[in-house]
Amino acid sequence: MSLIDIDDVTFTYRTQPDDERALENVTCSIEQGSFVGVTGPSDAGKSTFGRLIPSYIPNFFDGDLSGTVTVDGVDMRETTIGEQSMKAGMLFENPFDQLTGASTTVLEEVGYGLENLGLPVDEIIDRTKWSLELTGIEELVMRNPQRLSGGQSQRVALASILAMQPEILVLDEPTSQLDPQGSEEVFHVVSNLDREEYTIVLISQDLTRLAPHLDRLIVIDDGQITHDGAPADVLTDPTIEDQAVPVPDPVTIGQRLRSHGYVDETIPVPVSVDDIVEELQPHAPTTRPTDGSAGGITDGGGASAERSVTNDVGIQMDSIVFRYDEAVEALSGISLELEAGCVCLIGQNGAGKTTFAKHLNGLLEPTEGQVTVADLDTREHRVARIAREVGLSFQNPNDQLFHDTVDEEIRYGPENLEYDDDRIDELVEDAVERLELEDVREKNPYDMGQPRRKRVAVASVLAMDTPIVVLDEPTGGQDAAGNELLGDLVESLVADGVLVVVITHDVGFASRYADRLIALYNGEVLLDGSPRTVFGQPDVLERTDVSPPIVTRIGQQLGLEETVLTVDELFAQLEEAPEASG
Repeated sequence: MSLIDIDDVTFTYRTQPDDERALENVTCSIEQGSFVGVTGPSDAGKSTFGRLIPSYIPNFFDGDLSGTVTVDGVDMRETTIGEQSMKAGMLFENPFDQLTGASTTVLEEVGYGLENLGLPVDEIIDRTKWSLELTGIEELVMRNPQRLSGGQSQRVALASILAMQPEILVLDEPTSQLDPQGSEEVFHVVSNLDREEYTIVLISQDLTRLAPHLDRLIVIDDGQITHDGAPADVLTDPTIEDQAVPVPDPVTIGQRLRSHGYVDETIPVPVSVDDIVEELQPHAPTTRPTDGSAGGITDGGGASAERSVTNDVGIQMDSIVFRYDEAVEALSGISLELEAGCVCLIGQNGAGKTTFAKHLNGLLEPTEGQVTVADLDTREHRVARIAREVGLSFQNPNDQLFHDTVDEEIRYGPENLEYDDDRIDELVEDAVERLELEDVREKNPYDMGQPRRKRVAVASVLAMDTPIVVLDEPTGGQDAAGNELLGDLVESLVADGVLVVVITHDVGFASRYADRLIALYNGEVLLDGSPRTVFGQPDVLERTDVSPPIVTRIGQQLGLEETVLTVDELFAQLEEAPEASG
């Protein structure tokens, strides 16, 4: 039975030029009780597609809408957002946009919508407790929503939607701010909701975790549906990479097994980690090398083996302790030096990563201990002075962007550092080119999607030409092309001698670009080393709620002695196996 019908819909936002369309001639139906994934490049129209279902379009976002959208027989032109909220709830791409700002505790925040419905107190409490437990944030119940990490805020926003118990859930990048374990839990929670009661439309770039749960995968590119079908069929379509869709490692490995003759080509390609491990098991080495040289893998790991970089400007942290309101200790006795290359920080939500980052440019001063940046004690110098040494791109770009155009935004930093006009022009042009923002430099950043806004924020930091660059979750919500663009940027900065510190939940990005990996746990350094060293200790890493990259996990489940970081390394070990060669 069709619950959602979208018929020949074209939509143009008021802020778009007349010749651009957010959606164009989109037609599809979604059955009741189905779990539908939506993916595609950044700014392709995915969020716009989601906004149709709870009637945010046409009842909130200004623009020109043609075609019809009906949900359970109701035309979205003939209802209100309030009326439709009982039928369809939407989690926004940016969770910070969803918090009310009127609540002082998480308990109040999650129960806010229920209070507005005028429900009995007992029912409000029961539903709130249920949604908090479902999303795994019971321990945050009395915390201030405005003082949570990005990932914690995302779970609070999700709990608020679940508490309303709408029949349809539209979730826009619900795991973009979450650690890997949190992402797994969200997909598990959502996929296990009663299908007789819930219909789910989930927009995401995280297809590795999403695909195994889906009934159907829709790809949107340039405002149009380009692929629509079973996940395995869509992800193995030869044209899928043309849409910058990140094909999950299990699918890539499955296709390679078939093309290399390990598996019969007529057998469907698996989309889950467990299924691909089962398929690989007969081809795994039965004997383990003892000289540490399997598959040509060295102990360096990550990017460090190819790089030799130096930086005269470094950061030293000496016994750092930081407390919020003397109640929450976010950092506990951290001592380390950051000198060169790309350093990636990983850890669970609330581990202290963003707090750590804000100490690097003096936005926060340690409660105890000392932070030194280029021989400057951050407690003794203003942020404006330290900004000449450290550029910081925030996790939430909305906290950073405030100009009317992209060009003005990028120009603001170097102008405040009082560079001469010619240098400012040169730096702005370079940042625009590196982040591929040429076509939007005169647009308002807030007229663009979250991934593009993040790139604007990074460009505004890059234009300051600092010897240290700190990027907080730059890849959140980015498509495959965006991830590669940011990776190329990191590599070029490191090659130029810049110290790059990246706070990230994207372990794939960290394994590919980090020279050094630091895992935080409850405000302390748990692991510190190369990606191969850190990801090669899954039992220790598990304490941080962070899992190694998918291909690394596959190798570990196969019992490979050497830690693999790429699909090529995995197959290098398979090719040494007697079964593979004989």
